[in-house]
Amino acid sequence: MTETLERKQSMTKLKNFEWFCPQPFMNTVINHDGAKKPCCVLKAWPGGRHSLDKSAESYPQDEMDVMDVHHTKFMKRFREEFMNADKPTPLIDKHCLVCREQERLAPTESHRLVYLDKFDEEHGEYREHTEDLESYIDTDMSEPFYLTMEYNAPNNFCNLKCHMCGPYNSSTFAKENEALGLTEGKGMGSSWLNGRTWVNDEDDMDKYEDIIKNLIEMKLVGGETLALPQNYDMMDKAIDMGVSGQMRLVITTNATLTPKMGKYGDIFDYVPHFKTCQMNISIECWGEKNNYIRFPSKWELIMKNVRRFAEMPRTRILFATCVSSLNIGYLNEVADGVDILQEETPDIYNDFATGSLVIGGANLYVVTAIPHDIREQYLDKIYSVVKPHHTQTFMKLASYLTDMEWDEELHNKMMIDVEKRDKYRGTCLTDVFPEWKPYYGNL
Repeated sequence: MTETLERKQSMTKLKNFEWFCPQPFMNTVINHDGAKKPCCVLKAWPGGRHSLDKSAESYPQDEMDVMDVHHTKFMKRFREEFMNADKPTPLIDKHCLVCREQERLAPTESHRLVYLDKFDEEHGEYREHTEDLESYIDTDMSEPFYLTMEYNAPNNFCNLKCHMCGPYNSSTFAKENEALGLTEGKGMGSSWLNGRTWVNDEDDMDKYEDIIKNLIEMKLVGGETLALPQNYDMMDKAIDMGVSGQMRLVITTNATLTPKMGKYGDIFDYVPHFKTCQMNISIECWGEKNNYIRFPSKWELIMKNVRRFAEMPRTRILFATCVSSLNIGYLNEVADGVDILQEETPDIYNDFATGSLVIGGANLYVVTAIPHDIREQYLDKIYSVVKPHHTQTFMKLASYLTDMEWDEELHNKMMIDVEKRDKYRGTCLTDVFPEWKPYYGNL
């Protein structure tokens, strides 16, 4: 008893770190191209055909398993920076751009803080593992400690072509780029795509066994998650290993397709095999506006499938949005829609929360592309119609609109992209978002 108490007292507490994120210590993300990284929102991470270490004997990530990547000098330095954030942090500054920017503009909200809150000793979702994590970071970390995994199958099939997406995550978007003659821009230089619009490679699920066996959460994404056979193979592996009952299954989906693709059937047949399930429904607006941004989705079909998902056992539903130049002024409508669903079935629908801030890289649909007059309209809406219980979330959005500097060059690029896609799709931005009329058709 005394020895256990002394060990607890000597452990490094997560809350004692200046800028700590648990992801590099307990999570792995498998990218489409074979890259392995600790978080899905990291920027400028080397692609799968590139090594993390620069030594001559290092290997590309797509030739390494998760354990090998864990032991690279690069990952060791990355973890060390989170434990010594009072010193220079060049890797964090480069790759954690999204959270750095989120916290600069709204200090109480970021992906990092969400992940950290999961280990809160009193209310955190992973609180039963907090002590294990604190104990682990006091070791040399030679043995991996993976509790969660996000799997991006080597398949970019998606039936939608959302404005803020790219060819890397959507075969339909890639085909549209090809039809428009676009050769530069987001994801266009991907060595994994290598000029192809659709990639569908096989994957060996046996190589993930050492990770799967200890997971408390398995997250599957896309492309369109429910239309990728590799995702069903991954669920099959967890079920066949007899460990699916210990983990939460998290599915991110556009909710437009529910095919029978696995040996057990469709997603409705798979969910009962897992401890719990969360369905993340990817939307950008509530109703018809969503159909424009996430073209060519149909809102009625999405909501029909959402209500079917709500009937699955031990399942909760989260509506997940990005924060982009096109939807930031309309996220209050998403919040109101979620409120109505919560009133109907409070035990099914999670609270509304904004998702990832579109920023960095070759992204065009960034808040910085919004002109000042449109920003004022959006700010007026936030201050006048947002319900009190959503105030904290929307004050973050107000900070984005107020403090993110206007970028005229990016605005022009975005408008050119909008108009090209409208012409090809037979749509019109200003039919849906009339506040953009002064800037539409001028380039």
